[in-house]
Amino acid sequence: MSNPNPEGTIHDVFYRYPGTSSYALQGISFSVSKGECLCITGPSGCGKSTLLLAISGLLKGGELTGEHRISHLENGRAIGIVFQNAESQILATAVQDEVAFGPTNMNLPGKEIQERVRYALEAVGLTGYETRNVEELSAGEKHRLTIAAVLSMEPSMLILDEPTAQLDGPGKEALREILKALKGKGYTIIVADHDTEPYRDIADRYLLMKDGRVEVGTEPVPWTRPGSLRSATNDCDPVRPSALGQDLVGLDGIYFSRPNGRQVIWDLSLSISDGERVHIWGTNGTGKSTLFKVITGLLRPDSGTLNVLGLSAPRPENLRGKVGLLLQNPVRQLFEDTVYAEVSFALKRQGLSPEEIRERTIDALSLCDVLHLRNRSPLTLSYGEKHRVTLASMIALRPQVLLLDEPFSGLDFAFRYKMLDILRDYGRLHGCAIAITSHDPMIDPDWADSSYMLQDGRLVQRDRI
Repeated sequence: MSNPNPEGTIHDVFYRYPGTSSYALQGISFSVSKGECLCITGPSGCGKSTLLLAISGLLKGGELTGEHRISHLENGRAIGIVFQNAESQILATAVQDEVAFGPTNMNLPGKEIQERVRYALEAVGLTGYETRNVEELSAGEKHRLTIAAVLSMEPSMLILDEPTAQLDGPGKEALREILKALKGKGYTIIVADHDTEPYRDIADRYLLMKDGRVEVGTEPVPWTRPGSLRSATNDCDPVRPSALGQDLVGLDGIYFSRPNGRQVIWDLSLSISDGERVHIWGTNGTGKSTLFKVITGLLRPDSGTLNVLGLSAPRPENLRGKVGLLLQNPVRQLFEDTVYAEVSFALKRQGLSPEEIRERTIDALSLCDVLHLRNRSPLTLSYGEKHRVTLASMIALRPQVLLLDEPFSGLDFAFRYKMLDILRDYGRLHGCAIAITSHDPMIDPDWADSSYMLQDGRLVQRDRI
């Protein structure tokens, strides 16, 4: 597609990360016009995030060739960028301070700053959150906050990387309305997302990426619906409740509130048995992450009874290596230079022999399908690959209880089913109680033995297969 007056041009761009031989971007060419909404889509790990970094001029190190010109970078006008990892963009402790940070550094008058903060928070549905501590927000709310912080600077071009990854259904619809309104005001929008549905009446064009290349540049792609992917799990018989063992986790009448007095969990009772697969779902901010932190001892409940692996009200150090917690944001659990070192790190503290450390590391990397990435830096991986590396780090320890907080965030349907297959295979190989949270019902209803809906800190629905 030819654009006579493009806002941005990418021509024959190649890029590979430091220390790698393969290219993350291979011969990418396209342009975007003023006021256009361009949706870049494709499966996890196809190069979407890397391409956005190239567009915004933020790729550091490695080998980059080709032409990449953005008019906003040349004339000093603002580009607003919202990354996959919302927490990496948050600087302030209070919501209103975070949104005001950009306009304040633009030396705007106080009245205009206040008006921009009001508009931005209203645009993302966070009105009333002005004085809320950022740490009290759910992952989805933090993502909306970063969008508000960008909007407060009124950029001419808006670049968003997987903005729906941590949003529930209402949150996705709210984002769609936000972007639709911004497009109506003349914003140029470039968004990368494996889910094209939220942009159904916003996007002017779609770029389909695969293996670092642009494959298609016109119509939306069909994999936002699972279709035949169910076949990957159709031949798997779930563990039935009759085969489950003793309770490994027990909560009875648990209450938890924030320091400001806001009640997060109300009279919650739950048990998880040996060999059981549990799914807990609910919209953003309902207390799912808080629940897992209570189970692992990271948060102390106000009242109620907690028992984990026979320990009453255990502390985190009592559960180390026995209970694994995969956080919503995988970056917070990555710190080694290579994927192999990341997965083997905790094993080295277990007093295992070098041979067993290597065997467990290779087994976990293979099970999570990241063995081929073992020499890569974890921070250069896609969001989905980072999730699988952190999962490999957990299962290498062979815990008795595995808790995964929003493991589907940022993953396309194929990778979501792959994640379920990994967990199913791990449970069969080693025996383990597994609980996962999500903001949507389970994509494979046969996966879980027990399914719970959490609403406003209360379990309001329980389905046992």
